[in-house]
Amino acid sequence: MKLYQIAKFTQGAFANRLEAFSDNVETTKVKPLSLKEFNETLGLAYRISNEKNVEIAVPKEKLVPQLLTDTVSLILHTHTQKIALLPEKYSGLLLTNNFIKIELTSDVDAAFFEWYFNEYPSIRKQLSVLSEGTVISLLKLSHLKDLEIDLPPIRKQIIIGKIAQLKKRKESLMTEKRELQQQYIQQRLIQSINVN
Repeated sequence: MKLYQIAKFTQGAFANRLEAFSDNVETTKVKPLSLKEFNETLGLAYRISNEKNVEIAVPKEKLVPQLLTDTVSLILHTHTQKIALLPEKYSGLLLTNNFIKIELTSDVDAAFFEWYFNEYPSIRKQLSVLSEGTVISLLKLSHLKDLEIDLPPIRKQIIIGKIAQLKKRKESLMTEKRELQQQYIQQRLIQSINVN
């Protein structure tokens, strides 16, 4: 089956087109979803250390729920071709044009689908063929909708989804442990110099 048969899609908006500069329009301040937050959710490294923490003023009538992140929809980054199920702390962020919101409409476990889309060999192969661009590859919404998927029964999806979430949590904890060990060793080395 095709992905469009089990999901609804919302392309993120161009922030500069949404932003209101007029004083006579009722606006809401909203923070756009950043690649840093997206990568953090997936447990991926992010190289830019000082990302801007900006909020933009958006006219209330243009700020529809479909353009905001939540905890039940999957978010796709069109350049990395990865999807993430965002945690509660990243709910209510504005989706910019580099992101697509995927709302699963059928009996599909979101945690399973995150793993399936990001890791399953047949999906990764399709994505490499469907992505466009020579220097920076980009996944278009029309290609995403035509992705051929083959899902197991929902009970198996739930089990795989839970295992995938536990694996991701373990990797996150192992990374944190390594960082703490490095900090500890560094402190011990500094203390050994100061003792003498």
